[in-house]
Amino acid sequence: MSKIEIDSFEPLKVFLEICNIPHASGECESLREWIKNKALEYGASVTIDSAGNLLAKKGKPKVCLQGHIDMVYVSESESFGIEPYIKDGFLKAKHSSLGADNGAALACMILALRDFDNLECLFTIDEEIGMIGAKNITLDIESKVMINCDSEDIDEIVCSCAGGYDLECKIKLEQIEIPSDYKIVEISTNKDRFIGGHSGIEIHKDIQNAILSICYVAQKLIDDGGILVGLSGGEKRNSIPTNATLEIALRNDYILDIDTSLFEVKNVEFNNMAFVANNLINGLLSVKNGVIDSDDSGVILSSNVGILRQIDDEVYVYIMGRGNKENSMKENIQNTQEILGSFGFASNVVDLYNPWEREDSEFLNHVYRVFKIHNNKVKIKSIHAGLECGILKEKYPNISFLSIGPSIFHPHSLGEKMDIESFRKFWAVLCDILKTI
Repeated sequence: MSKIEIDSFEPLKVFLEICNIPHASGECESLREWIKNKALEYGASVTIDSAGNLLAKKGKPKVCLQGHIDMVYVSESESFGIEPYIKDGFLKAKHSSLGADNGAALACMILALRDFDNLECLFTIDEEIGMIGAKNITLDIESKVMINCDSEDIDEIVCSCAGGYDLECKIKLEQIEIPSDYKIVEISTNKDRFIGGHSGIEIHKDIQNAILSICYVAQKLIDDGGILVGLSGGEKRNSIPTNATLEIALRNDYILDIDTSLFEVKNVEFNNMAFVANNLINGLLSVKNGVIDSDDSGVILSSNVGILRQIDDEVYVYIMGRGNKENSMKENIQNTQEILGSFGFASNVVDLYNPWEREDSEFLNHVYRVFKIHNNKVKIKSIHAGLECGILKEKYPNISFLSIGPSIFHPHSLGEKMDIESFRKFWAVLCDILKTI
């Protein structure tokens, strides 16, 4: 795509501007200030609540567009920096996640404030780290209908989504001394083979979990007399892990047989102290991970071991689960805690939000009719990702919700990419909805 073509499509131009502003979860002040100034420039009134959510209003609003300001920033660098490029019709980023989730929505919402009246736009904060903004919102929304712009398939109008929970787990390891006739090796996952992805919408793809993959390696080596020195892995709680590292002491004469296409091995400096890790490894490999239950509509229950951190003799594990049915989700929490407890883990639910149940409405039917004009393949469906609609529905029970968005692949990972043509369709659909609502 040439520069002239990029500049002729305004939402993409605005999105590229957003890429230049730091907005990783928990660090969104600069982007919120930019949004505020743009909204004021386009004649909207702006209100920011104590949680940090921003509401921009023009005229007497008939519809509210909603998106979240933050992104899951995964990078090979410590500092924020997105370098977008286009290849084969997709927008990608060099060495980092792209942030199309939810930057594409933000770009369209800003332009909608410029081009339309009788509109309000809700920009929520820190969605990716527990939907913090939605849970603490205190803003006065006038519209009776809301379009969440956080879906990731141009062929879908989403009418319900999964709830979710974060389980924080901890285990203390017994220290032991490494025999003098042992060596220490470091085994790490090959980043080119562990692609990662969204722990909700991509959980059905059987993407390898780096933490669990390296735990299987550790289990075999411990059975062969190996002794754990250190273990860590994962990037974000809601991402399928791409990185994991195991340090393990092995006998000097031990011949390590490992798949070098999946793992990299190197010797490291000898350390006298190691840990008894049977319960740690066996506990993690005993809990259910990935798709746990599904029906004709797709995945309805899943779990993802997302982060593992070892600090001296203590190991912290963060598991994120999702469920489209409240009862089965809560039952899975209990089952997981019981399994981990039997291996000596202490666990605590640090976040929980219920599913967004389907609601049929004339608003949904109208959006479907408009959408069909631009995309004959569009379907109304439920998804297994978490959206803010469920939480916002509890806050605003008289508002009807639905969710749409462009096609985004592998969000929350280095492989994130957005289909440019779907972005064009999304903007065209959004404009026609705003013209006819």
